[in-house]
Amino acid sequence: MRSIPSTQAGSEKQSAEMSVQQIFGRSVALVLRAAPRELINLLLLNLVLGAGPSIALYFGKVVIDEVIRLLTVNTTDDPLSILLNNQLLLTAIVITILLNIVVDSLQPIQTSIVAALRDRVKGYAQGQMIEKVATFDDIALFETPERLNLITLTKEKSLPKLQEITFKLLEIMISMLRFVPSVLLSVSIAWWIPLVLVVGFVPTMYFDVKHHRQSWRIEETQASLSRQMEIYAKVLTEDTYAKELRLFSLQSILLQRWRDRFEQIFQAMQQVRRQGAIQTMIWSLVSGVGAAIPYVYIILGVLGRRYTFGDLALFTGLILELRQSVFFLVFAFTGLYDASLGTRPFFELLDLQPQIVSGPIPEPLRLSASSTSGIQVKNLSFTYPGSDTPTLQHISLTIAPGEMIALVGENGAGKTTLAKLLCRLYDPTEGAILWNNHDYRDLDLNELRAKIAVVMQDYARFPATLRENVGWGDLLQQNSDRAIQTVLEEAGIAHLPQKLSHGLDTPLGKQLEEGIDLSGGQWQRISIARSLLRSQAELLVFDEPTAALDPKNEHELYQIFRTIAQGRITIVVSHRLALAKLADRIVVLEQGKILEIGTHTQLMANGQRYCEMFTRQASSYLET
Repeated sequence: MRSIPSTQAGSEKQSAEMSVQQIFGRSVALVLRAAPRELINLLLLNLVLGAGPSIALYFGKVVIDEVIRLLTVNTTDDPLSILLNNQLLLTAIVITILLNIVVDSLQPIQTSIVAALRDRVKGYAQGQMIEKVATFDDIALFETPERLNLITLTKEKSLPKLQEITFKLLEIMISMLRFVPSVLLSVSIAWWIPLVLVVGFVPTMYFDVKHHRQSWRIEETQASLSRQMEIYAKVLTEDTYAKELRLFSLQSILLQRWRDRFEQIFQAMQQVRRQGAIQTMIWSLVSGVGAAIPYVYIILGVLGRRYTFGDLALFTGLILELRQSVFFLVFAFTGLYDASLGTRPFFELLDLQPQIVSGPIPEPLRLSASSTSGIQVKNLSFTYPGSDTPTLQHISLTIAPGEMIALVGENGAGKTTLAKLLCRLYDPTEGAILWNNHDYRDLDLNELRAKIAVVMQDYARFPATLRENVGWGDLLQQNSDRAIQTVLEEAGIAHLPQKLSHGLDTPLGKQLEEGIDLSGGQWQRISIARSLLRSQAELLVFDEPTAALDPKNEHELYQIFRTIAQGRITIVVSHRLALAKLADRIVVLEQGKILEIGTHTQLMANGQRYCEMFTRQASSYLET
């Protein structure tokens, strides 16, 4: 007997153990993959922008020294003649001016490339996240708080942090290109000057890294509160809840809940920020004192006639340039550390593996009337991820080819869960589902699902055209007006395109430009039409397919279901037992176990749970 695969648990454990160095390496690799051209262009550009200031300082020294020399040896009243006849001075002035012009003119180009780099990284990372979530084979990703928190952290924290990593790498690149020439020139003053400046920043870097680590721990622990804030914000701002929100005057309650959670997160972060700011400020003062030592040393050297005034200008500028480049390097590296911590959820999400794995058999065996075995559910048990209580326990059931089965029971009995397992949105925790004696897990997942048509209780209302809302049931027939019109007719909304401004190409959904909304019953019929378009389907699964319909339209669809179910295995989940009467057999579930199986007549004759439910429901209809 199989149990759920352990690949997912192993992946989560591996992600949890990722070091900052590993995360940093993956983050940098992602940036390199996302925007290699922009990074190369920035590197070449910053060779000029980074080294330019130090070179300009050197030639500025030459200008000052040469001007002072000429003033002491030349008494002519023609400054222009002096300038033009001194090749060294003229060359130094021209180079200094040209460097400043070039550096200033390259700034707009750098800004443009940086913007392109930011957008490239954002689009690449967001695309990877969307692809991962959208193509995750099972739906456990959306049904456990821990994984929902992971998605929230990825969207709200990791994606912005990946962009931040891009800018921090850029800052490090620029700072290094400023740092190296500054060091080489400052060593000419005294070998210890660069060392003093760098060592002075070490305590600041240490405490800044510590602060970022504490901040990120707070953000991780507050992910649940952040997701709750997002939920309350959605309820307060989206049209789905607008009417009842106002009719029941719930705004103040939900807004207060949002504010309470914001305040919890804010206060926790504020405490860490205060501690970090005080520690960093203290050690920044220490590094400032360290930077003052070389400055005083040079002034004393000029007063002692060891250095010229040009040397004073050069060395003063170099020390400031070196200190600034060290400052930027330190805080770029600590910012990079912080950003790397924030990208952990992104890589944890990418490393997640679904519990279900596509099998090797490329085409599923047929489930139609020509099949011999149909579907066999063998000793099936299922527990949702993150839960300790099984939803289904030791279910065994054989569904014959072409048979319609109705799953009935009270809320929480496990009906919809069994339907999800039959669609292979999950794999069983224990036991198996067989397809003509082949385990579901041995079949190719995409091919299997291509043979299943579903109408779920929480059916999708795609923000797309009417044609797409129906045509996405079978992409090969999306452009066939005839095929779409046929299934719309079968679903009882044949005249809907004629009532819409652009017919089949009318956008549905208020969030689209010129889009219109439909009634709940119309939307549900569209979902049924979408399912009907999948003509190659050999297994039909209907989960509360008539929930939004009135009794007249409900009866109409009962006949449609019975017609399209011919020759196919059909699973119907319904609270409305009038639909169950149409089934060949009825399976009564209670607390995750099969309580009764039989036809409507047999179960009514037994006088047990089904009979009680049907009688109670029938009497409520009579009373109305």
